[in-house]
Amino acid sequence: MSVLSVSISTTPSFSKSPTSYIYLLTNLGVQGDIHCASTPTTSARQVHLIDSSLFSHLSSPSSKHPSFKISPGDLGENITTSNIDLTSLSRDTLLHFGSGDDHAIVRITGLREPKKRLNEWPAGLLDRCVLKDKKGRVVGSKIGVMGMVVKEGYVQPGAEIYVEKPDKFKGLGNV
Repeated sequence: MSVLSVSISTTPSFSKSPTSYIYLLTNLGVQGDIHCASTPTTSARQVHLIDSSLFSHLSSPSSKHPSFKISPGDLGENITTSNIDLTSLSRDTLLHFGSGDDHAIVRITGLREPKKRLNEWPAGLLDRCVLKDKKGRVVGSKIGVMGMVVKEGYVQPGAEIYVEKPDKFKGLGNV
């Protein structure tokens, strides 16, 4: 489990640009990103994370929709992970980026619910990202998770990620 890519955008845009590192600020978000708060906040949408397995899923056509070539940052995420099923984690799971006393920590708050700029999404992409429960009911989307920064620090590609699960599982709702 590791960081594949980190991305940032200083202007309102659909996608973010990959960069060599990002710095997470406690209760604010990603330093320098357009969505970073200017004063401490309890917003559940400070950091957007997607696992790269979504890109593989979307690269194959389905019976109803074409394939999509998606790269890190294309869906507006700040952190692209590798080998973590983020959408199956519990709410309040802590993701530790790196090791040592100065590593960043993000608390998972919920599933990302696209709110704006939906007209910029390629036709059929949202349909391919529907997340269903065991009974086949739509419960959200696979377009990653959102989190809050609980400990500031740098995050860069290649950093190992340690997953700290809460004592009791809590399903992810949309945020």
